[in-house]
Amino acid sequence: MRRTARISVLTAGAGVLACGATAAMAVAATGGGHGTAVSAVAGRTVLASSPADLQKKIDTARPGDTVLLRDGTYALAKPVTITGRAGTKQARITVGAQHTGKVVLTGTDGITLSRSPYVTVAGFVFHTRQAPSVPADSPGVRLTRNTFRLAEPATKNNWVGVEGDDVQIDHNTFAHKRSQGVYLQISGPGTTMAQRTRVNANLFGDHGYAGANGGECIRLGYGDKGAVPAHAVIEGNLLDRANGDAEGISVKSSNNVIRYNTFRNSKGWIVLRFSNDTQVYGNDLFGTSGIRFYGRGHDIHTNYVEGGVTVGGGTSDPNAYWPADHVRFTHNTVLGQVKSDHSGGGKAHDLTFTDNVVRTAKAPAVSLSVLNPVFAGNLFFAPATGAPGVPASGYRFADPKLKLSGGLQHLVKGSPAVNAAKNPFPGTGADIDGQPATGPADIGADELSSARVTRVPLSGANVGPSAS
Repeated sequence: MRRTARISVLTAGAGVLACGATAAMAVAATGGGHGTAVSAVAGRTVLASSPADLQKKIDTARPGDTVLLRDGTYALAKPVTITGRAGTKQARITVGAQHTGKVVLTGTDGITLSRSPYVTVAGFVFHTRQAPSVPADSPGVRLTRNTFRLAEPATKNNWVGVEGDDVQIDHNTFAHKRSQGVYLQISGPGTTMAQRTRVNANLFGDHGYAGANGGECIRLGYGDKGAVPAHAVIEGNLLDRANGDAEGISVKSSNNVIRYNTFRNSKGWIVLRFSNDTQVYGNDLFGTSGIRFYGRGHDIHTNYVEGGVTVGGGTSDPNAYWPADHVRFTHNTVLGQVKSDHSGGGKAHDLTFTDNVVRTAKAPAVSLSVLNPVFAGNLFFAPATGAPGVPASGYRFADPKLKLSGGLQHLVKGSPAVNAAKNPFPGTGADIDGQPATGPADIGADELSSARVTRVPLSGANVGPSAS
């Protein structure tokens, strides 16, 4: 499976974390990476019997303490507030369920945070009207092993919001949204962006908003913050039935990493909507999902795309779409058409498009209109020859000889893509399966190899509260 930071949660274990037991924390982590929440200092562990009791124990929590709510279903008449409870990087405060998934919260209110850095909220099932959000005055918060299936209003609403720095959202389930709005909105106060947000190993499922716009699963920024660096990492998440919008992950900030995510049964794409200098790699997009990009300096490589790819031309309005500019699109396997978007009247420029496999059931495989492009080492195949906008020297037209195995269309022996790339695999030098190239790299995202496979497309077993 894909490897992200390995998380183990004591509240998810088979045993009961007993009241009064000495424990360093309710959530432990290994594997490194910014945002990983580890409490290195032992504190008290206490068990609350009701929401009112939980509130009393939270109000006296100290760094290193763990406060757990006894298993059961609780209707909240007022919010449980975590206010002015400051943990530290070494001694976090954890507020959690006695057992993951066994504490169900209902009612109009939920859990709120304010002035509470380095707090972990773990293991709850939220059937409330609202979900916890992380304000700017609460950096270092972690939301882990929760299930969000809100009793939301029919009007526009977002679920979890992040404005604080160094926040981690991991191993949660977001499911069954029907009104306009997003599951996860990452932003920041004023003109700023939250810094170093990490979103990993979550299930974003069944977003069923039926309107034309405003139903993304993850929105990373806003249009007026597109040039603001956020340094977020969105990795190892599964988007299943992300059908609330044509954008499953909408990136509206800069200097981010979108990697190792899997899209299934979704009309939503990865869209670099307002963004510069973002990396998109190692993602598996099945069915009709694809990649659409606008903006400057992106590095998009080693993705498996069964939908299509759109190269944005931009508009003259800086608040609409930015033209793709000095983007590197390399070593991707695309089973769908690659085309330009000139709907705004602009044109992409200085695109590097090399060592990609593009195979489609509809001709042409590639049709691009780009200023000052670089095309080299590509392999195209469609019912008819020709690739408008691509010089003959930039591609070969031949069947790449792909065969379904391990959930992906892989190269087979005798493929013209084998050992034919002009350049090595970018980044770590590994293909979509985590296999390194031996000798000259193959064209596309796959290397024909007998080496051990270290990454496979994600399923429900790999993400959410129960995943290891």
